[in-house]
This record gives sequence, structure tokens and C-alpha cells, in this order.
Amino acid sequence: MNTDNNEFFHLPHTRAEGDWMEERLSTLSAKESIILAAARQHTPPETALDAINLLASLQDYEICFPAHGYEDLGRFYLTDANLDLPELVLAHTDMEALGVAFEDSHPGLFIDDCYVMYPTGEQQKPYDGTNLATLKDEDWSVKVKLASPAKPEGVWLRLPDYSDANDGAPDEAALALRELGVQSVSKCTLADAKCIFPEAGNLMEQYDDPVDLIYDGNNLGFLLDERAQGMQGFERKLAAAMEYDDCRTLKDVIGCAEEIRRFSFVMVDKLEDYAKTELKKAGAPEALIEAGLFDLTGFAEDSLERSGYRLDRTESVYLKPRQQEQQMTQSAMSMEQII
Repeated sequence: MNTDNNEFFHLPHTRAEGDWMEERLSTLSAKESIILAAARQHTPPETALDAINLLASLQDYEICFPAHGYEDLGRFYLTDANLDLPELVLAHTDMEALGVAFEDSHPGLFIDDCYVMYPTGEQQKPYDGTNLATLKDEDWSVKVKLASPAKPEGVWLRLPDYSDANDGAPDEAALALRELGVQSVSKCTLADAKCIFPEAGNLMEQYDDPVDLIYDGNNLGFLLDERAQGMQGFERKLAAAMEYDDCRTLKDVIGCAEEIRRFSFVMVDKLEDYAKTELKKAGAPEALIEAGLFDLTGFAEDSLERSGYRLDRTESVYLKPRQQEQQMTQSAMSMEQII
């Protein structure tokens, strides 16, 4: 843990708040550490509530790297504005002045060889002093701790890394390598790793090569970002699918996320809607359905169980493989032909 961050624990705090801060700080990535250093200078926390809100809002900050001064910021300005200027124009551009203009439109702080941009607009405060149990660090897929001869204690890398998605702009991996003093992940050893899903199992037993782990962690991260093209209730459905498939490795989890649409889902909080749809299919008049003459929840539960759906352990999602659904439909059609 960064000793500077020990100042957080000098602020009056409850035991639960202290445990939450210690857990969050224990896997702070190289990128997050730089952002935190800038954020603390921008808005020094005066209470534990301030410190927790700061730690819970690190994703609201952006970082430019490398940024040794205003000339580098000028180049970021061109990228941010999507200006693809000819070399002749660039040769006569005052990059330093352009960097000052970038700072005016993106206020921030130079720290080490980075420029950290402060959030724009009014920042939300996730922690109100009472909701610590619901305050979760969730916008990641895999965290990898890499070690090198220059940094044997290791540095955390938070995935996914968005450099490829952002036209090669350095992100988590580049900042971790900078801290480790190496040029590539292949020069590092794997010191620790964790997946946001316990179903992924022990990553240290599954991977020897950190390059392979980062590749898979990135894949999972992008799948989580896509949320199966905006599938409603994606997180709960994925959890139910992982349970159904008995996922035990990171590759299992990735495969489940990739193929989540092979399942049919019915959310428990939508049982009445499901029941109404099925009753209409069965020929029940809508007037009778809306009159409350049917036990909608009971009918839905019975119908789903008879159709082969399984209720997940959280009792929030019913699911079954679509192949099973198709087989049952085909069987019904065959019976009709026989009859």
C-alpha cells in the first residue's frame, strides 16, 4: 500500500469504513494510483466519507500519458479534436500554446509524467455514510499483479485495458509497465490475480503466462462492457448462466458470457408479465386476465417448471437452454403429426 494513502486511516472512521478503504487500496492499479494522487491534491479528503467517495469515483478522472508538459498536451488536443493535420501544418503549430488551450478546456494536474484531467460537471457522491454495503468496485473484469526485477513487490493492472479501443492511447498496461520498468508484459512474472467473478476460480492455478491472462481478462472485460448488445438484466442473467454451466475457470466464464443468448431467461420480477403473455396464447380473454381472476405468479411458476426452466440460487432468474426449448417445440410438432 502506498504510504501516502495511510493518511486516509488517520481520518475518523468506523471499522467497516476502514476495512472498505483497505480492501480498495490493496489492489489499486498503477493508473489508479496516479489518479488518486492527483485527486487528493485537487480535493483533499477531510473525512472518511470524503476519502471513500474519492476512491469510489476514480473512474471519473481521465489521464494523458506520457505528458511531460504542454507540448505533449498540445498533441493530445489534436487527438481529442480528431484533427488530422498535414505534416507541414504541424511543423508550424505552437504545440505549447495548444497544450495551454487543452488545459483550459480540460482542467487537471501534471503529476510525474502524466496529466490527470479532473471530472467535469457536478460529481456524484456514491457514499452517503450509510450505504457502504452496497458500494462495490465493479467496473473491471480481472486484476493482475505483475512483478519485475525493478519492482519485485509487484504492481496491479486493472482490466480491461482500453488502449486498442482508443487508437493506441496508453492505458492501464502502459502505466503498469512504466512503474515496473520494463517494455513488455512478457518481461514480467505473475504475482497475483483475481477475477470479479468467483466462478472463475483460482487464476494463479490456470495461468503461467501473464500475457495469456491479460488477453483473456481483456476479452471478458469487453464482453461485460457490451452487455450482450444491451441485454436488460445482463448481470443477473450472466450469474444465472454461470451457475447453470457450473463455471470453474476464467475460460468457462468467458465462454458463458460469449454464448449467453443460447439461454432463454424470465426474470422473477417479470413473472406476471410472462403469465399474461402465456394466458393470452392459451386463449384466455384479456378482460378476464386484467380482472385478476388468475393467480398470475403461481401460473407462471408452474408453466416455467413444466417447460423445463430452472430457478437460479438467488431466486431472481428462471433460465433454460434455447436448444432444449427448440427440442421441446420439435417434439410437440412431431406428436401433432402422429396424432
